[in-house]
Amino acid sequence: MTCPNSAIISPLISREQAGNKVGAALRLYVGRGRRYSVKQLSNATGVKDRVIECATYAPASVDYRPLPLDALLSISLFLGAEFTSEWLSLADQGAFLLPQIDDTPPGVLAADNAEDNATIARAAVDGVFDHAEKQELRPVGVRMMTRGATLARMGDVA
Repeated sequence: MTCPNSAIISPLISREQAGNKVGAALRLYVGRGRRYSVKQLSNATGVKDRVIECATYAPASVDYRPLPLDALLSISLFLGAEFTSEWLSLADQGAFLLPQIDDTPPGVLAADNAEDNATIARAAVDGVFDHAEKQELRPVGVRMMTRGATLARMGDVA
C-alpha cells in the first residue's frame, strides 16, 4: 500500500534513458569493428559476457538488462574517462582521469596555480576575454584541471 502523503514524482532521468545512453556508449567500444569484442571486455573487467551483451540492447528489447552498478563501474574503470563521459553526459556531467600522485612539492603546485590565476586576472582586467586571450586561456584551463585532478587524487590516498 502506498503512503497517501507521499508525492508521486518521476526521477529526472528514466531507466530507459539511462539504458539507452549506457548501451550507446558500450556500442562505441564493443562489438564488430570496434576496439573490443564482448569476450575481450569480459576478460578485462570480470563482467560476464551475457551481462555486457544484454546491456547493449535497446531497453525496449526483451533481451535488455541494465548493467549492475558494479559491472558499470568495472567497465568504466577499464574503458576510461571517455567512455564514462559518454553515459554521464545524460546528467550534464563528465568524467576525468585521476592521475597517479607524483612527488610535486606543495609549494611548486601552489606557485603554478598562482601563476595561472595571474594569467586569468590579467586577461580579465578589461572585463572581456578577446580572441588572443581566449587562445592563451585554453592551456591554462587544461593545466588547472590537471592540477585539480591531482589534488582530488591526494584526497583519495590520504
